[in-house]
Amino acid sequence: MGTVSTIVTLLASFDSALTVPTAGNLAVLLRGAVLSTGPRTVTGCLLAAWPWVRKHWSAYANVVRRARMNLLVLARKLFELVVALVPPESVIELVVDESLVRRYGPRVVGIGMHRDAVRSSHGCHAVTPGHKWVVVSVVIRLPFMRRAVALPVLSALYTPARHARRNRSRALYRRHRTVGELALLLVRLVVRWAPGRRFRLIGDGTYGTHDLADALNPASRHESLRGVSLVSRFSLDAAIYAPAPPYSGCGRPRVKGHKLPSPREVAADPDTDWTRLNVAWYGGTRKDVLVCSGTGRWYRRGSAATPVRWVLVRDPDGRRGDEVFFTTDLTLSSQQIIETFVRRWGQETTFQEARALLGLETLRNRSANAVRRSVPLLLGVYSLIAVWFAQHVRTPHDYKRSTPWYSKDCVTFSDMLAAARHDILREILSSRGRPETAESKLTPWPQDHIYTPLHHIRSSA
Repeated sequence: MGTVSTIVTLLASFDSALTVPTAGNLAVLLRGAVLSTGPRTVTGCLLAAWPWVRKHWSAYANVVRRARMNLLVLARKLFELVVALVPPESVIELVVDESLVRRYGPRVVGIGMHRDAVRSSHGCHAVTPGHKWVVVSVVIRLPFMRRAVALPVLSALYTPARHARRNRSRALYRRHRTVGELALLLVRLVVRWAPGRRFRLIGDGTYGTHDLADALNPASRHESLRGVSLVSRFSLDAAIYAPAPPYSGCGRPRVKGHKLPSPREVAADPDTDWTRLNVAWYGGTRKDVLVCSGTGRWYRRGSAATPVRWVLVRDPDGRRGDEVFFTTDLTLSSQQIIETFVRRWGQETTFQEARALLGLETLRNRSANAVRRSVPLLLGVYSLIAVWFAQHVRTPHDYKRSTPWYSKDCVTFSDMLAAARHDILREILSSRGRPETAESKLTPWPQDHIYTPLHHIRSSA
């Protein structure tokens, strides 16, 4: 009898949330998504997984269009697999960021004109049609990798407030939510999946808002979010105040005290006491920086005065401008705040590798269900490969691929993907061309079955 690859066996963790036919079809598409080197369309995945294809191609296309599946249930099970790699006593670090998946077409659901961060610069603002996804990932440290890796677990599609004039499809949502509102909604879902655990949300300047700071702190109005803190980029001109004085008994109690110097004023003060620190920096390297920090109440009219700790970072070499980071967890040191924010870059690396190695922008679908499901499922494949590699590969460095002109000192996602392909191809080698899958157990292979290339499969209609 043939063997089933361990990565497909890991997919069985999601069987309780899927019907039996959908689980079998999804297993075939997973093999194709891993083995394919071209577009990750349904036909592209079926061409790569043709030895396992036994149904009409429309049965697999209906997985993302019509199959009964709850993405939240699948995301929760994926989150449980990822969190199993985090020590129980450690803080679960979440990173949130948005990614633009370029799409064109007047009938693609949810399409809009968004800023293209890859094509934009300080002097050029490029706008591209496509889907903007707000993605929440879990940042984990793997012993065989030099840097922290961000594994996507939950995502939501952002749609612009105004429907594009050239888009002839219906609006995807009735209510418009900003990027910050979507991020807070995703975080509240993730926190419910791990009650009793502490979380730390990391985001760039887009998520350094009063609304998120008011919601993610020990005194949050949401009881479930009081164990979640925020680390993000701060404004140089942020309005910071001292704590409110004691109530005098007359009038309304004050919510803030006197105004404190802003980070810009502190940076310009010649009497500022700078401290030199050696911190973990981008690319798995270390860097010497000059820092000064302070605490205060971050206040905006109409919102609460949130206690924050901010850190001003200056490059001694003068190659980078002054940067300010803040957190709602006042127990973190300056070095911890900087290194925590630097780990946010793992999300950018995940998006780049998902595009280059998993064909994130090669999807071709336009219906509402397919648009909602395709990108989250493909990002889930990224996390599934990393979890499988960490759990089932005993000697990770044996899969490290180097060349005479490029020598790697650690394992990368491309090595994990190559190991996953090798694991799936063992099904064919061990079964001599007759792979055993969940489908074959339900409907046994006929004795005289002969493989037929995908383009020779006739329609059952």
